[in-house]
Amino acid sequence: MDLKVGRSTLLDSDAVEYQWIRMMASEGCTRQVINTSIQRCLGGDAETADLLRKVATKQCSVNELLTTLESQHY
Repeated sequence: MDLKVGRSTLLDSDAVEYQWIRMMASEGCTRQVINTSIQRCLGGDAETADLLRKVATKQCSVNELLTTLESQHY
């Protein structure tokens, strides 16, 4: 499934999408629940959802996400 957010959103650490992911994490949602929600609402595959969660929670850099997306021809 195609990702429904653009590059400018992915590069903006204050984007509402990242805030939403951080909110779910702070409320104690499991990784599985967060990743499933990301896929349902923002698209992408399981790897992309996990990387989005990690970027939002500062566990990896946005560059890692972009590199992965570029290899998938995002």
